[in-house]
Amino acid sequence: MSGQVRWFMSLIILVLLTVGCSNQEQSQTGEMPEMIKVELMVPEKVSLHKPVSLEVKLTQGGKPLIHADQVQFQIWNKLDEPPAVSPELGMMTAEKLEEQGALKASEADEGIYEVKYTFEDPGTYVVQAHVTHGAMHSMPRATVEAK
Repeated sequence: MSGQVRWFMSLIILVLLTVGCSNQEQSQTGEMPEMIKVELMVPEKVSLHKPVSLEVKLTQGGKPLIHADQVQFQIWNKLDEPPAVSPELGMMTAEKLEEQGALKASEADEGIYEVKYTFEDPGTYVVQAHVTHGAMHSMPRATVEAK
């Protein structure tokens, strides 16, 4: 019986050491990733009825961020701002944004995401990018004058 106890205790110690080492490794590599930098690149003025490229440049740690989880553009006339999301509804999901007319951007180049858009009516428009990558979310805005 004494041999079985020693064998069992050795097994327990081995398991505890393995778990302890893996937890230490995880805490070393489980550091918070660097924040994503989001640069919204839209023209200040556009002509009506002509497609324009609306872009966002994403970097993380000084390098282009490829394969972001979600990049969308919301565009609205400044006079018709959509209502703010109430805290009870939680964070606006990509699906909810698309239901409200948000456009899904495609990756045009490493770290560059774009949509093509045509402004049909004159006015001042708000272009807001919604960028999600991991637990990070950024929503920069810019205005565009359409004439």
